Amino acid sequence: MRNQRLGPGSASLRSAEDPWHDFEHTLTGHLRRPGAVGAMEFRAPTPRSGEQGRCVVQLAPGGAVAWVTVRTGDHPLIEEMLAHTAPSAPEPVARAVVDACRDRLHVPHPQLLTLRCEGTVGRYTGALRLIRSDSVPVGRDPADHPNPIDVAVEVTGHLEARERYEAIVEQVTGGPCVVDDRGQLVLSHVGHPVHIAFAGGEPYARIWAWVVRGVRSRSEAALEVARLNLEDDLTCWVLVGRHVMQRTTVPVAPFLPRHAQVALEHFLLTYATTRDRVAARLGPRTRS
Repeated sequence: MRNQRLGPGSASLRSAEDPWHDFEHTLTGHLRRPGAVGAMEFRAPTPRSGEQGRCVVQLAPGGAVAWVTVRTGDHPLIEEMLAHTAPSAPEPVARAVVDACRDRLHVPHPQLLTLRCEGTVGRYTGALRLIRSDSVPVGRDPADHPNPIDVAVEVTGHLEARERYEAIVEQVTGGPCVVDDRGQLVLSHVGHPVHIAFAGGEPYARIWAWVVRGVRSRSEAALEVARLNLEDDLTCWVLVGRHVMQRTTVPVAPFLPRHAQVALEHFLLTYATTRDRVAARLGPRTRS
């Protein structure tokens, strides 16, 4: 069994529990990659009123200069320069992105951002754990035709499907996962285990994770589960005894990498944005 890597490095500039610190550390490493040129656009969630804010990093060809701009939703025509430096010093660039997204765009968690890229800087972005709004496959040149992420592959059984899904997990999360004694893939996400289960003879996989273990009231939990299921068509919540599970079913025979990637990204984003709130509401026990 391989070792589980729980996430980006942990050098402490801010509290280790601050997700923006890990994001800044990971982005710094990404910008330090040789040959990274182009642009990265980080978009905030669309507000109920107003325009969507964004932060843009631009890396000039030849390593001449890098700069960061921000555009807030209440001033959609104004691009404000936040940093202007050499690409060989990625720390100020990454710090400016965090300051813009967290403090100017008021995004509470980096995983609520979406990412769009142009150029070679858009390769290998899986470690940032952001959904790609341009649907560029992680680690592949967007100029490739046909795009392998859109090519369906016939698999010989659940073991081959698991192996292919494991590669998708590593691309999306930027780290490896483990295979447990039940044959399920297990990865760590926002401090909790997420499982991907495969069964022989079944043409699909199930992504699942516990949201609450031991709810205070089954009737309150049933109402909360019903409300959650009305709000999201791509994943579901299930009350199992006194426990609440989030679950998504994904076809894997034939195996289409884009379907597998999008389903996993949506599951992880939804879990990160709903789990703590649901657990606090239904508790009291929230262990995984």
